[in-house]
Amino acid sequence: MTNSEFDSRLVQKFLTEYQDRGMLKWQGFYLSDHTSKLNQLHKHDHEVRQRQHSEQMAAKEIVEVIDEAVTKNLEVIIEPAIIDKDLLVTPFIQGKISGYYQDNLVIGTHLIRLNEIYAIKIKKSKI
Repeated sequence: MTNSEFDSRLVQKFLTEYQDRGMLKWQGFYLSDHTSKLNQLHKHDHEVRQRQHSEQMAAKEIVEVIDEAVTKNLEVIIEPAIIDKDLLVTPFIQGKISGYYQDNLVIGTHLIRLNEIYAIKIKKSKI
């Protein structure tokens, strides 16, 4: 198509009346960054909703596991007996028991009361 084949009135009308939608036209496009972030959010949400407590342990069993972990310097996974505002199980605390204070265990930067432990287990090593 050559310039002589364009209708000058149509071109002029396009130039004066066309309204570019600007950012609106780009809002419908998903970038790979958006897609990967959405996938991460969905995965995290799914993991949170699927997290469940194992069977509740008696205080004596909890103390036995703590004793073994401290004696053998093993990592533990603690399931706190705490439910968040959405009635979901709070994240498990994982690490080596570095100490205790009164009725609290110290695991990394976490301080957890013994009576708030729902269950505890020794973390299996990947050998």
